[in-house]
Amino acid sequence: MSTDLSSAARTPQDQEFTYYAVGMVAGAIPGIIVGFVVAAFAGHVAMWLSVSGGIGIIVGLVLAAIVFRRRSAARARDAAASTAAAPNPEERRRGR
Repeated sequence: MSTDLSSAARTPQDQEFTYYAVGMVAGAIPGIIVGFVVAAFAGHVAMWLSVSGGIGIIVGLVLAAIVFRRRSAARARDAAASTAAAPNPEERRRGR
C-alpha cells in the first residue's frame, strides 16, 4: 500500500470516494437538522433523526455521484479537445 498522501498520488478512485464521502456528510447534516425539527413537533427523536438522516445520506450520495461523473466527463472532454487542438509533431517538422 502506498503511503504517499500528496494530491498527485491520488487515483481517480480516491477522488471518487472523496466525492461520495463529502456528499454523504453534506446530505446527513441537513437531514439531521430536519429530523430535529420534525421531532420537536412529532416526538420520537431517534426515529426521526435516523429516518431523515438516512434519506439525507442517500440523497447526498446520489448527488455526489452525479457531480463526480459530470466533472470527470468534462475533464475527459477537455483533455480530448486539447489533444485534438495540439499540432501534430510530424507537421511541425515539415513546417506546416
